[in-house]
Amino acid sequence: MRVRNNLRKLGLARWHVKCALYYGAAYLWRRVLWRTTFIGITGSVGKTTAKECLAAILSSHFATAKTVANQNDFSGVPLSILGVRPWHRFAVLEVAASEPGLVRRSARLLRPDIAVVLAVARAHTKSLRTLDNIAAEKAELLAALPARGIAVLNGDDPRVAAMEVPTGRRMVLFGSDPSFEYRADNVSSRWPERLSFDLHAGRERRRVRAQLVGAHWKTSVLAAIATSQVCQMELEAAVEAVALLEPTPGRMQPVSLPCGAVVIRDDFNGSIATLGCAIDVLRNAHAERKILVMSDVIDSPLSPRDRMARIGKEVAGFVHSVIFLGRGADHGVRGAIAGGMPPERVHGFVNWQQAAEFMKPRLAPGDLVLLRAGRFSEHLDRLYFALCGSVACQKATCEKRILCDLCPELGAQPLIQLTSACVN
Repeated sequence: MRVRNNLRKLGLARWHVKCALYYGAAYLWRRVLWRTTFIGITGSVGKTTAKECLAAILSSHFATAKTVANQNDFSGVPLSILGVRPWHRFAVLEVAASEPGLVRRSARLLRPDIAVVLAVARAHTKSLRTLDNIAAEKAELLAALPARGIAVLNGDDPRVAAMEVPTGRRMVLFGSDPSFEYRADNVSSRWPERLSFDLHAGRERRRVRAQLVGAHWKTSVLAAIATSQVCQMELEAAVEAVALLEPTPGRMQPVSLPCGAVVIRDDFNGSIATLGCAIDVLRNAHAERKILVMSDVIDSPLSPRDRMARIGKEVAGFVHSVIFLGRGADHGVRGAIAGGMPPERVHGFVNWQQAAEFMKPRLAPGDLVLLRAGRFSEHLDRLYFALCGSVACQKATCEKRILCDLCPELGAQPLIQLTSACVN
């Protein structure tokens, strides 16, 4: 045990040294890239989709770099900066706030010309504790704005709207209030319908149509469009680029199964802050049968017993069946039955392998399955791949911070075949 601990400490020390080298190199490289406009995006939810959306808009007319996947922490931000080249007109980077001081450290390195703040919600509460602490951490991105910097803020979020923008910097608000420079109304998204809304930008009005699933993505899309306008993009070009953007893998991503059922993969982020939006999509969807498959949530103030029981009761009134996985499965099962679900439609399994074996012969065309993961280490996305065929990886836990789609250990069907299963 002592040898193992010493090896772990040595590995961590080497990792910290490597991060320090990345940071130093990125610090110098950033100062060479004075012609590139750097855009930093932070928020408890939605920043990866906002980043992908904004990068898609800008790259339709300009050379644009972006954060790869969600490399947005103390090692990811330096690596993202090192990936920017002098010919890139824009660089769109995510900035995480997973621990105190991380945004300030990343912002000093990034030196954003434009800072976008999406939302303050319950995420990373083990380290940041309260919503006020989370808001203060995210506001550090605004403090790093240069003299002619621009802050793009979600005016619908009271903690974001209250953030102090340094004197002399321009502030742009987006949201639903008529006083905002960019606002959205008539929002619609009811499966199988995708997100759409009316965009108001000054005197101009456009109907925005996206391929995203769920009305909650309005914030990310509206933030991207507002920021693109700050970057002098044509509004029509921005709307056209949004219409072509595919959902981000693992974040309310609809994919088809060979049997004809559809799975909405929400297996990347298990935060309590995103659970309600995912449940609402399932609640309001048009489908033959609605099925919820989930393990747990993180950042919840409730005990595992109480939160799983509460989720079970909440979904009992509108789903056909529910499958709970993991240690809290029994609590979810009891909650769903207490909420009025017939016991034969409520199931609990220890792991995803058992759930896949149970589900595979029972799913049918017209079924809509919401696959909701808890902790990322569970890699519940393997359940989807198992429903498509077979999966070689049987690890109980895995600390890789990538989707199983990209992992060579998955051992499923070729990626090109699985990618073609996305619902159009």
